[in-house]
Amino acid sequence: MDKNSQEKITIELNADEFKKLQKLLELDEKNEQDQQKKESEKKNLNFIQLYRDNMPELRWLMANHNFASSLLFFIIEHMDNKNALACSYSTFEDYFGKSKMTIYRGIKVLEENGFLSVLKMGTSNVYLVNEDLAWTDSNDKKKFTKYD
Repeated sequence: MDKNSQEKITIELNADEFKKLQKLLELDEKNEQDQQKKESEKKNLNFIQLYRDNMPELRWLMANHNFASSLLFFIIEHMDNKNALACSYSTFEDYFGKSKMTIYRGIKVLEENGFLSVLKMGTSNVYLVNEDLAWTDSNDKKKFTKYD
């Protein structure tokens, strides 16, 4: 018989044996669902991880550049799992009610102090949060933080 074909087996069961077999199949299916649920619960979704080593820098930023720290936390809150957020200045202006120049100065403080880097994408910028400051995915994926 060919390896790819499946051999059919016919068995005779009385009603009691059939019920037991049915119960075993239901238990097996329930165990599979429970296992999938446990695996799903293990995944730490919708989190942001901050590193203790950088807490002094974050406190410095909050104490000395209040708006820049608000801007950083907005970017961290909305960044994807590659630590990136594509966002226009007008989005920041609308959200914070600040001028373009204020946004620019805040971004500059963040960039100059290593909190993030800025890439161009058309008319918008892509903000990449320093992966040693904050992270939203498993550690082994840090090598993918830069956008192509």
